[in-house]
Amino acid sequence: MGFTNSMGELSARDFQTIRQIVYDSIGVNLTEAKKALVVSRLSKRLRELKMQTFAQYFRFLHSSPTETEVMFNYLTTNVTRFFREEHHFEYLCHEYLPYCELQAKEGFGKKDIKAWSAGCSTGEEPYTLAMVLQDYFRGKGGWTVNILASDVNTAVLEKAATGVYTKQEIEGIPYNYLKRYFKMGAGSNAGYFKTKKVLRDIVDFRRLNLVSPAKYPAAGSLNMIFCRNVFIYFDRETRREILERFQRCLLPGGLLFLGHSESINTLDGRNGCWRVLRHTIYEKIS
Repeated sequence: MGFTNSMGELSARDFQTIRQIVYDSIGVNLTEAKKALVVSRLSKRLRELKMQTFAQYFRFLHSSPTETEVMFNYLTTNVTRFFREEHHFEYLCHEYLPYCELQAKEGFGKKDIKAWSAGCSTGEEPYTLAMVLQDYFRGKGGWTVNILASDVNTAVLEKAATGVYTKQEIEGIPYNYLKRYFKMGAGSNAGYFKTKKVLRDIVDFRRLNLVSPAKYPAAGSLNMIFCRNVFIYFDRETRREILERFQRCLLPGGLLFLGHSESINTLDGRNGCWRVLRHTIYEKIS
């Protein structure tokens, strides 16, 4: 295939090979501007494997089926924090959840909230959502909360499932939430904070590829989907296909939350039927 001999360089042809593997497998569109990032991150992997050239690595990649997933872990970016886009959670507490309560009271809905954090990274987003929902329904009997948290990156999912974070990582969590939903580590665990069982029990972490032809989970039963700062890695056609599939997962009137720089062209019917409620908050229209 004509791979380069220098680990620090990656030819246009080699880069195109990586782009195609990644796009075909997980839908992420690595533009030319991402080439330096690819070189930097894969160089770390080469050093771990004690390899000197990209040629060695590509031969290893083709002969080791499990390495493809490892490569995805290195190439997928994961930037997140607790209570990111705080206005999303404020909208839930002040607008949507009171509506759900009213619907249940009048017999039009169940006391059941189902959410999906799609692209959950190391868990800060679904655990934030878990705290907000648990706190809102605390003392209001009969309500159940279930959150699916998914990512294509297995390394971040492993960290998320442990629910353990450093002091720096938990910055931004209001004190009352921190006290109620986290345990502070002692001894060798000093400086670490762990989510309490009450949160971990309602969050189900799974590896899920958004561009896989496999059926999305919980079709037609979700109240909300958080998919923030994920669409920026997909091209327009891939985003359109995912939006259509998201719409099939949501209940009528269900919500989709996007990242601060993402949006839906609600006039383009190919994206499905959505109504914008607030900046980056969309409602499914039946």
